[in-house]
Amino acid sequence: MSVINKVLKDLDRRGQQPFSKNAASSAVERRGSHRFGLWLLASLIVITLALVFFWWQSSDDGVMTVTESEAADMPLVQERVEPLVDSSAFTVPTERADAPETGSREQTVIDQNNLASVAVSVPKSEEKTEPESKEVEPKAVEEEPESTADNSSDEAETSGEFRKQPVQLSPAEIAEQHIEKAQKAQQQGRLTSAEEHWRKALAVTPDNKNVRKKLAALQFGRNKVSQALTTLEAGFKRDPSDFEFRLLSARILEKEARPAAALSLLKQATPSATDYPDYVQKQALLAQEVGDYQAAANTYQRLIVAEPAQGRWYLGKALAQQEFAPQTALASYEEALTRITHRPTVDFIHQQIALLEANEPAGEQ
Repeated sequence: MSVINKVLKDLDRRGQQPFSKNAASSAVERRGSHRFGLWLLASLIVITLALVFFWWQSSDDGVMTVTESEAADMPLVQERVEPLVDSSAFTVPTERADAPETGSREQTVIDQNNLASVAVSVPKSEEKTEPESKEVEPKAVEEEPESTADNSSDEAETSGEFRKQPVQLSPAEIAEQHIEKAQKAQQQGRLTSAEEHWRKALAVTPDNKNVRKKLAALQFGRNKVSQALTTLEAGFKRDPSDFEFRLLSARILEKEARPAAALSLLKQATPSATDYPDYVQKQALLAQEVGDYQAAANTYQRLIVAEPAQGRWYLGKALAQQEFAPQTALASYEEALTRITHRPTVDFIHQQIALLEANEPAGEQ
């Protein structure tokens, strides 16, 4: 009743009679406005639900995309767990990497707790080639330990792999390699490296006289006199019949202003004057230099016996004899004149003969 009273009061305020046409029309208008609001609210609810549904659908599509990408990235997972799986049990053919995916493929199932349990489904077209690869790979593994140096190249061609095979080089081949490196380093001015390679070449071939001489010459050129003499001394001790190393040592001592040591070294051996005239001549010159003229004259006499047609040996003997036996030196000068044709040398001999003849009376008095 309170509601009806309120409506009547409201109508009185508006100046309308109860249940008049205007009142009815206003009531209808109110009911129409309420319906329109309800329809508007329902439309908003439907639109909101549709938006929520589409958003949920798109989120599901994103999840599916991630799943497919994980399935596509399966080779990465397989590579990580490869040490836990026997690699000889399966082989992926090269055609799978290039050929596009055709047909239906089962989704890869990965246990997150145990990555080792990986199930990979292979299409039927690839299952036919897989058993062949399984048979080939174990054979390659079994035959590998039996390979030798003879068939290593053939096996490398068939398996497509390259392996280092040890090669045993002879001492001469090793020395040749170091000789080439030493020569190249010496040409480039890398003397320390060159000396090291000459040493290595001599270490594997200690009887190689040419290498020994090259090493000694380089050491002497670098002012390593004692090392050069040691290198040469080891050479003539290994082969006492080879007098070349002694002669080289004597020449180094002579350049170092040690003629007595050089003469003493040469006197330790007496090679044939016919075979080694340079050795005997150096011994005679050193004897003259240190003042041992008698030894010098005797040494020149050995050369005269070996090569009597050489006038220079008579001249050397005459110069040595002039210091302790002038009259004997005149005869040697005369012998030299009959064999020497070089004009300046001939003039020198005439001067010495005149000098001896001028001093002869004073010597008799």
